[in-house]
Amino acid sequence: MRRRPLLLLCIVAPMLVLWLSLAGLLNAQWTRLDQRRFPWAYAESGHPTLTGVWTGRLTTGQGTRRGLLLDLQLVPLNFGRAGRRTGGMNLRYIHRRASDNLTGTLRLCGGPRGEQRFSVRGNVVADDASRFQLRIGVADSTPADGLTPAALRGSWNQHDSLRVDADLYVSHRGARVANPRDAETNTPQRGALHRADSSEFRRVCETLWTDP
Repeated sequence: MRRRPLLLLCIVAPMLVLWLSLAGLLNAQWTRLDQRRFPWAYAESGHPTLTGVWTGRLTTGQGTRRGLLLDLQLVPLNFGRAGRRTGGMNLRYIHRRASDNLTGTLRLCGGPRGEQRFSVRGNVVADDASRFQLRIGVADSTPADGLTPAALRGSWNQHDSLRVDADLYVSHRGARVANPRDAETNTPQRGALHRADSSEFRRVCETLWTDP
């Protein structure tokens, strides 16, 4: 009788190891497939990527200037426990072209209340990621007073620069202030970014804070 648990363990353990190995292999295959479908999101593809850190400026038609740092990431694949790909709405074993596959953060500086932080979520609207769109949410508890972004529509040269059109609104004490005659909030405002890092963003901010 004592041999039965040991015998059962000897049978189950190799099967469990084999199952986990196959699950890991399948997950790796799904990831490689995803890399081939979306090379603009994986540095491993050897191609320039839309994902990563971008820094630049936005200047409105009325001369208001803001420094921008956009950190874009691909929403990670989620295979669930032990490689399962069913059984939950949060599982994502492959990216769908029409889904919100982009996530990340946006930081602005140059306003009267200092730096602002936002979350972003969106998707590409061209298969080669040359065009994309992002919805912007407040990362802090309430946005700082002043001009606040609501959305970005961008174009990427598939190398090292972005152009964005920003939909802005005026925030006051956490609420949107409507002004039908405000050109800065009634039309998209243009911005330009390039591949950089947070240290360059800090230099841009220092320039905006010290220049007249």
